[in-house]
Amino acid sequence: MSTPTNQAARPSAARRRRMPREVPRFVLLCILALLFLAPMYWMISTSFKNEADAISSPVQWWPARPTLENYREVLTSPDGNILRWTWNSAYVALTFTALHVLLCALTAYPLARMRFPGRNAWFWFILSSLMIPGIVTLVPTYIMMLNFGWMNSYHALIWPGISGVFGVFLLRQFFMSIPRELEEAAHLDGASSLQILWRIILPLSVPALVTLGVFAFMGSWNNFLWPLFTVTDVDKMTLPVGITTFSQRYVTDYGKLMASTTLAAIPALIAYLVAQRFLEGGLSASGLKE
Repeated sequence: MSTPTNQAARPSAARRRRMPREVPRFVLLCILALLFLAPMYWMISTSFKNEADAISSPVQWWPARPTLENYREVLTSPDGNILRWTWNSAYVALTFTALHVLLCALTAYPLARMRFPGRNAWFWFILSSLMIPGIVTLVPTYIMMLNFGWMNSYHALIWPGISGVFGVFLLRQFFMSIPRELEEAAHLDGASSLQILWRIILPLSVPALVTLGVFAFMGSWNNFLWPLFTVTDVDKMTLPVGITTFSQRYVTDYGKLMASTTLAAIPALIAYLVAQRFLEGGLSASGLKE
């Protein structure tokens, strides 16, 4: 018969046996974390350097003479209105995110919960469009914006990308994990399909919706190529395009460029931190059913 002392010693011995296997994993994670954080550290540290220190050799890993002058000049520069660009990016990103999540939910619901001929064929047809590179549709979409008269407008930044195959796939997989008994009970009570989607499916799918919303927001916020082609008016520029004015053809002001980039990264970081607790649940539950 084992004594309480022996029973208490067993877990500690098991933990000691697991520790040698966990050390290499911990070291690898630390190395990967440093690789991902190093560019961010360099961006932030350079934003506090004057122009001479930013381009000095050897490299200064820590600002020798920290200054806030770069941030002051970025916020008050007559060459560009960073507050206006931030508003443009926020308006476009939030509007795009709301429309994108709504459209993906309306598309994913019948593919996951309704029975109709060719449902799986339609799903695989939609999913196959992921194999089309986005650059292939750049010129046709640009011509459409010209024909619609949407150049230099918010319409050109919002509407072309609101449909998303990844969002449909993510929400479809999550919707399929919801018990059908809830939907059948609502049908017996006389609820329509849209009422079931709005009152039952969507409230139970908050983790997946928030996950998709974060991806959509960050994708729109960081989008550079499409706004670069469609917006030339300074007052309509988004933040990623606007901050390129600090990098000219022959001269690049690295301090101002890094300061503006740091300011541009803050909203996306806040969005991720706020929604972090939903991300794991949304991504893991979306793969429960094939």
